[in-house]
Amino acid sequence: MTDQTRPPIGLAIIGCGRISGAHFAAAASLPGHVRLVAAVDADRAAAQAAAAPFGARALTSLEEALALAEVEAVLIATPNALHAGQSLAALRAGRHVLVEKPVAETGADAAMLAREAQARGLVLAAGHTFRHNAAVRCMADILSGASAERSAQCGRLRALEVSTCVKWDGPQAPWWAERSPEEGLILSLFAPHALDFVQLVMGDDDPVRVHAEAARHQSGWQGEDEAMILLAYPGRRMASVHISYNQPSVLDRKVLHFEHGVLEIEHGEILRWNGEVLVTPPEGVLANPRAMGGRRLDHYFTDQLREFVQALRGEPHRCPTGDDAARLITLIDRVKASARANSAADAIDPPLLAE
Repeated sequence: MTDQTRPPIGLAIIGCGRISGAHFAAAASLPGHVRLVAAVDADRAAAQAAAAPFGARALTSLEEALALAEVEAVLIATPNALHAGQSLAALRAGRHVLVEKPVAETGADAAMLAREAQARGLVLAAGHTFRHNAAVRCMADILSGASAERSAQCGRLRALEVSTCVKWDGPQAPWWAERSPEEGLILSLFAPHALDFVQLVMGDDDPVRVHAEAARHQSGWQGEDEAMILLAYPGRRMASVHISYNQPSVLDRKVLHFEHGVLEIEHGEILRWNGEVLVTPPEGVLANPRAMGGRRLDHYFTDQLREFVQALRGEPHRCPTGDDAARLITLIDRVKASARANSAADAIDPPLLAE
């Protein structure tokens, strides 16, 4: 079959909460690639509201969705603690899986899922949404040598800085407030975006050393809401990550330091080499990128879902899958362990201790 004549993939979206709206919108924008078979949520009303525009089924359990032969793949958008168990159930039922980051809460669980997917010949993809746009794709092609002239112009990579800061004034879903400091808040929910970018840049290498510091500035949750991470990689390459839920002036900046200059992604969308603009987003994507809600994100989710379909059709794709997805969770385990060791005694600002 040609791409034009292949039937769309039968998809069930599991979880109809906060983030699911972007996934449903992506499915709606790709009718030639996916067909929504079911929307699943323990809250039947939420499932019905999500399913209605597609003429899809509204179900209240993953098991009901996996019993439908027309469901070929599932997209899991539930709370973090459910990801591993739901992904495993779907894989064992013979379904491909795209799961919102993180794939699992521990590296051991993520590695187990990767082995299960490989043994069954299925795709297990992690939803690291922010690698799916033109600026990041162009950067990845430069790093891989696919853009040979530009790669030669850059020379050797020496260091990487990632700063991603937003302002969440309290939990964006009830379960955020329930996560313990040991489980991690920003290190589990937001760090995967930044660390996925670091892993994309550093390729197959894992860090030889990891140091993390974390703090909590808001009282609406138990876990940390600000962190800084320093990573040392083979070849004397270094990476630093700063993530925050406390910054009203939104920041999304990634800077790659090469021996011959600087490659920078500003606002997640504008790619520059030594100040020369290489990639800009379509008109309307960046309305006011330093403000919450001032940047459109729909294209990330659409491109991610399209890449997932390409992956399960055996075509070239840019989704982190299998072992790559599991490696990231192992790295997050190391980051959280370092943060606990370094910050446990003073992770909360003194003003909060008095509340």
